Amino acid sequence: MFFSTSVPTRLRSPAPHTTAFSPARHPVGSPLVLTGRIHDDTGRGVRGVSVQVRRSDNGGTVRAGTSTVVTVTTDDDGCFTIATITPAPYQIPADGPTGWFIANEGWNPWRPAHLHVTVKAPRMRTVTTRLHFRRDAWIRHDAPAKAILDPRPGVGGIDRATIDFTLERSTSPVSGA
Repeated sequence: MFFSTSVPTRLRSPAPHTTAFSPARHPVGSPLVLTGRIHDDTGRGVRGVSVQVRRSDNGGTVRAGTSTVVTVTTDDDGCFTIATITPAPYQIPADGPTGWFIANEGWNPWRPAHLHVTVKAPRMRTVTTRLHFRRDAWIRHDAPAKAILDPRPGVGGIDRATIDFTLERSTSPVSGA
């Protein structure tokens, strides 16, 4: 399974100029099942597609070879299911050059909880994106609507969310046999 047993006991406080983090609006560490379907531009499901989901730990880090990364392959209908944990929002350093940039650009040092997703198939264009969570206090106005998950409560306290992807045929030459 792709479940982590660690749940944060405390998150760093947001900077004074930001909205306070509300655990009630973002159930950090709660189980999440992400399902979806990968289809081509004609709507047919694509079999054998690699779907990789990476989530940060509670400090904003993704470590290869840990429970924060999982890869599954789509079935004959292009469907996949991934069991994970709702990721935590995290704060990037607000000092040094990064702090200067944040202050001068008027950015917030908090990053919304998100999943990194990479969808790959032979002779198809790779899709790489971030999926955000609708009820996250830190979500930015520029997150595309199709990249926002709205998990619904499911059986046994496990939230469920659905996302579908359309893969386009690659126009680049494919090497190999």
